Amino acid sequence: MLSRLEGLDRFLQWDLVTLNPWGTPVWAAVGARLLPEQGEIWTSTTVGFTSKVRNLGFHPRVAMMRWSAGGDPVVIRGEATVHSGDGTQNLAQLFRLMGGPGAQREFFGISSEHPFWRRLYGDYWRRVLIRVRIVEIWSAAGGQEWGRHRVGRFSLPKERRPPSPIGPPRRRPYSGRLQLSGLQMLADGMPSALALLDRPSRAPLALPVQVRLQHGGVEVMVPQELGSRAERRASLVTRVVDDSYEMARMVGWIGAVDGGEGWRRFNPRSVYGFVKPPGVVPDVAAGLVAALAAAGDRSEVSRPRVRSSARQAGGETVPTLRLPPGVWTALDRLFSAAAADAPWLSAAAALARSPEERFQLALLAQRATMERDFAHSLLVRGHRPLAVLGLAEAARSVRTTGRQPLVHARRLERARELLTDELRRTLPADLTFGLPQTPPGEAGIAPDPGSLTGALALSLAESAVAVVDRLLPRLPLWR
Repeated sequence: MLSRLEGLDRFLQWDLVTLNPWGTPVWAAVGARLLPEQGEIWTSTTVGFTSKVRNLGFHPRVAMMRWSAGGDPVVIRGEATVHSGDGTQNLAQLFRLMGGPGAQREFFGISSEHPFWRRLYGDYWRRVLIRVRIVEIWSAAGGQEWGRHRVGRFSLPKERRPPSPIGPPRRRPYSGRLQLSGLQMLADGMPSALALLDRPSRAPLALPVQVRLQHGGVEVMVPQELGSRAERRASLVTRVVDDSYEMARMVGWIGAVDGGEGWRRFNPRSVYGFVKPPGVVPDVAAGLVAALAAAGDRSEVSRPRVRSSARQAGGETVPTLRLPPGVWTALDRLFSAAAADAPWLSAAAALARSPEERFQLALLAQRATMERDFAHSLLVRGHRPLAVLGLAEAARSVRTTGRQPLVHARRLERARELLTDELRRTLPADLTFGLPQTPPGEAGIAPDPGSLTGALALSLAESAVAVVDRLLPRLPLWR
């Protein structure tokens, strides 16, 4: 069975599911390399972000899922061991797994050579390696039922008892509201998956699921492999992460799943996740956050000599993305339109008086944000500067007339939908990861009104940063 996974023997985006100290599965998007001949998967984490390492200290059994546009999903369960120690050797091994420091993203290669970026990203590249020994492989080809193939046995302890001060967070009653960006991703048909604790093995089991929003809540179509009993410890995730890691957006909910067959209610208790917008400015922010987070690190990983690690690893820089001229034109227009529409829609949602209108405008604003980041990520990979005239034209188009902002918002949405339809037809399937899959419509559940003001401020800031990033694609420090 492992030999059939040789097509995945590249550094790709996987989803790692660990169990937190109180036994609830949580998701994390990670770059990882499957080595079929060794029966292993290797991944890593920055020393400042050690929740995965903490979880593995209590529960070494994990699940990893690979799911992408146009490919059959694969789920692997196994046992993880953590490797700390020499930061230079750890980073060299990670670069070798990647195929070289710049083989996944050009910026990673630049950050290992340019003095400024090497210094800024020194703590980001201070990595803990995680090795997962494969025990089980779950696969479903062509939409068929899942098949399980055992290639080993679990041998590490099922769990280690956490210290007494660590316990589950205080449970909060479900309020009937969902985090806004996650709500939009579910409504737009972004890929979703559910993780549960498999009691016999005391290891997480994660599979893709269908999700729908209705009756004022979330319902999931739970695969029969996950069983029919009610589950108090479950985690639902929706996410968009491209293999270049230029764009990443994930929202997860910890909650409970009702028992039964077919569509079952998911009751979220708490939310987690992350977002990584495309561009150089978010890369700067990531380097600074990693430096602050690593300040109190106790993982005993030395600060790496990044340039030495890069030279040990070898490899080449990823080539510039090449697309036909017509596709670049469509991406330019989509980026300009979505960058102008998203802040206007967020403002209209914050000012709307009707709850129904507020809800629809908020979802359309999040949809525009997703489309902006999608176009931005490909423009970055193609080194395409922003067409200023196109941005000015898009900014003029958002001016509304009368007192019907939702009607005007629908017009803007239809104009962008023509572009997204064109891109679906012309782009390879593996590059359409961030395009909404379903038309906007009623979801039967409202976002928290208190979150709309914050969403407006964030939308304004994100669009401004995205526009600056495309106006200045060749900053001196970048080169």
